[in-house]
Amino acid sequence: MSVSRRGPVRLSSGVCKPLLDAVAMSESPASLVPGRDCGDCNVCCVALTINDADLRKVQGYRCPNTRPDHGCAIYEARPRTCSSFFCGWRLLKWVREPLRPDRSGVLVGLTLDGVDAQGQKRHGVSFTLLTDAALKAEGLAETVAAAVTAGISVHLRIPGPPGHTSSHARVNEVLEHAVLTRDKPALLRILREARAKGRRGAHRPIVLEKVQPTGADTAML
Repeated sequence: MSVSRRGPVRLSSGVCKPLLDAVAMSESPASLVPGRDCGDCNVCCVALTINDADLRKVQGYRCPNTRPDHGCAIYEARPRTCSSFFCGWRLLKWVREPLRPDRSGVLVGLTLDGVDAQGQKRHGVSFTLLTDAALKAEGLAETVAAAVTAGISVHLRIPGPPGHTSSHARVNEVLEHAVLTRDKPALLRILREARAKGRRGAHRPIVLEKVQPTGADTAML
């Protein structure tokens, strides 16, 4: 997937800073959105690649520790990679309520987009469209548009076959006109076309490198 390169779109300065602040503050469990719990959602146990000294799996395959009731058989002793992870629906209040991953087919996550001049981490937001139905998820267009409006870097991820890499691209610029004109059908059409193109893209088998059990060298993608 490829997009044009132009500046960020900002529709309302009043909404930009709260959204940007929310992304910047969302690394701590203390910032979890009140009233939102995982419940029986375990999408992250299937959709993500985990490369931890104590647990290694590739995206598209269910974690071997997942129980039939969607719980975790090693929950109390699960790796830090798992215990420290929260999806965007848990972390970001402006992600619409209906976008719980297991109900929407949309997995929202944070991306690290570098470091600013003050040495602070600069985050973006990723939207992984897990199924065709994800494009019909209530609140998807509004949440994507809010992030684009705020100047937050928005990345679209399209999973490959199980065990293979995803297609991904920054989509702020390609969505700019649809967001400016508040054209929801156009925004969803662009996402639909991007998903179709991403599914046709080249997906390489994921090869996990061995991680030393230091307690710090972990990754969840």
